[in-house]
Amino acid sequence: MTGRNALKLNKSLEKYCNVEDQSELITKLRVIKSQEEIVYVRKAAELADNALDQAWKHTKAGASEAKILAEMQKAVLEGGGDYPANEYIIGSGHNALLCRYQAEKRELSNQDQLSIEWAGTYKHYHSAMFRTIPVGKADPKHIKMHEACVEALTNCENKLKPGNKIGEVFDIHAKTFDDLGYNKARMNACGYSLGNTFSPNWMDWPMLYTGNPYVIEPGNVFFMHMILMDSENQLAMNLGETYLVTENGNERLGKQKLDLVIL
Repeated sequence: MTGRNALKLNKSLEKYCNVEDQSELITKLRVIKSQEEIVYVRKAAELADNALDQAWKHTKAGASEAKILAEMQKAVLEGGGDYPANEYIIGSGHNALLCRYQAEKRELSNQDQLSIEWAGTYKHYHSAMFRTIPVGKADPKHIKMHEACVEALTNCENKLKPGNKIGEVFDIHAKTFDDLGYNKARMNACGYSLGNTFSPNWMDWPMLYTGNPYVIEPGNVFFMHMILMDSENQLAMNLGETYLVTENGNERLGKQKLDLVIL
């Protein structure tokens, strides 16, 4: 529905009723997943893992970003999955810091960095992941940044429990990075809910940012992304995983290792 048609619809209803904004009505109803939905989310996570296998297999000096994307999406589709609700994000070199889809597809240099954010998708349910892969040789700063991302993700895992507020999850993310000296490189959000969504994006309500009062409940599914963009040194490091909130804590749905893989 375009903005024009929305205005026309609202105008046509004025003589019959009062029009009130309910933009979050459906998202609030779907924020807690049923057992049937969780089956689909787990399948999506399996497909995301398969896509990462293909990324590791095809990432090397001289490889085309287009080829890596094609093999990742192929793994999802051949596994019975769907197209995601938004494009996979891929970028190397200076574009590794962008964290947004862009049209340029380059070939990887002998020493490079590749950032990829993708989602396994099954019956439109999403399970997202994020990685930065050094190519040829990792800069020592890459290694330190990766260690910081692992520490931040672990601390967020420990906070992602029923009864806590999602704003508190972001706060521990921010504190971890700030204490390690990465205040200028981090973002002001560290994740969001995932579920059954359609184009133009797979992000769902609510988002993890400071002060968000939403109270975590079993059945929530959250993608948590630890993103560092060191613009001064033109270095990126990203680590992201999808979690199912359980009665006593949470479960990481992806089964791949969190190690820094250098190819």
